[in-house]
Amino acid sequence: MKKLLTTLVLVCTLAAVGTAQSTAPAAPAATVVPDVIVSGYKAFLASGYAAAVAAWSANSPLAIDGATLAGISNVLLNESNLGGNFVGADVIRVVNLSASAELVYALTRYQHGMLFMSFTCYKPSPTDKWLVTVIDVDKDPAKILPTNILGGL
Repeated sequence: MKKLLTTLVLVCTLAAVGTAQSTAPAAPAATVVPDVIVSGYKAFLASGYAAAVAAWSANSPLAIDGATLAGISNVLLNESNLGGNFVGADVIRVVNLSASAELVYALTRYQHGMLFMSFTCYKPSPTDKWLVTVIDVDKDPAKILPTNILGGL
């Protein structure tokens, strides 16, 4: 009887653990980073922030928005002056919104500092390349990253 009761408790416990695990939020699906983002960071490493901004804005509405590009360039330049040389970037998350829209959240790393960046990417048709239509950048992660990323989900 004691052995049957112990087995029953063990089975119930395992069933409860299995149920709890199945209701946990799923890990975000891995998504490929759009080439335009990768190209921009490669240009940054090879030739500096101006080359990165040019790569990110190529063939995009951003290319004709001089004020926005100047603002992004100023932030990247100021961080270079304060934080040292650009050393790399970490993609935090790629959020696939649809077949033609993605958000890319990244950490831009300098020797002594970092910037959080968000890129809104658009693909007009399946055969087209990704374009960056919006770039947001700030030192404060709360101004760039959504709460579900800041909360660790």
